[in-house]
Amino acid sequence: MKIYTPRNFKEVLIASLPNCTTMVLGMMTLNLWIYGALTWGNFWAALPKIYLTAFVLDFCLVGPIVMRFVRRYHIEKFMPLFRVGLMAGILTFLAPLVEAGFLIGWRWYLCAFPRNYIVALLLQVLVAFRLGQYALMRYQSKHDAA
Repeated sequence: MKIYTPRNFKEVLIASLPNCTTMVLGMMTLNLWIYGALTWGNFWAALPKIYLTAFVLDFCLVGPIVMRFVRRYHIEKFMPLFRVGLMAGILTFLAPLVEAGFLIGWRWYLCAFPRNYIVALLLQVLVAFRLGQYALMRYQSKHDAA
């Protein structure tokens, strides 16, 4: 599989939107289901806040930090491990605060983080990355032909 890389800011957004959407929908559904709170009302009430938080976090903080780290040490092939780890680590703590306004305890965090990391990594590698690549490939092929 050819890896498409964004060439400008617009292409970064085109690749990021399906990726972030997939990750937020998948992880939010999983966590609401695990904690017995998966209802349409809870889902739609939390979605805008979590989506905006995750997108800004990934785009402004996690993405730049991970890119700088993997380029500095020439370990680009491990980028999904670091990116998902940092996002899962931050959002496992931050999501309950954003969704419901409560802080979690360290015991809950130590139980939830490994599960969130493993599921998020699988979702990222198997689905979300591929959707972002597909969107970017379609955009680049359309604009390169023109």
